[in-house]
Amino acid sequence: MARRKDVFVVSLWRDGDGLVPTADWRGSVEHVHSRRRLYFRELIDLVAFLAGYMNAAAGENGSHAVRDSSGPPEP
Repeated sequence: MARRKDVFVVSLWRDGDGLVPTADWRGSVEHVHSRRRLYFRELIDLVAFLAGYMNAAAGENGSHAVRDSSGPPEP
């Protein structure tokens, strides 16, 4: 079976002028091959973006999909 490799670039930064210690974190993630990019404020959005690619790969090779850990367990 051929190995599938996906490459992502994740960038994180804080909004504001750097003087306010409570400034919110922001981020972006880009799937290098497709150049699809997501800007996010919540970590769960990054996880969902990555899980989408992992689920697609799982469907291609018949392995188990990634379950959203914030939901109930599958029966």
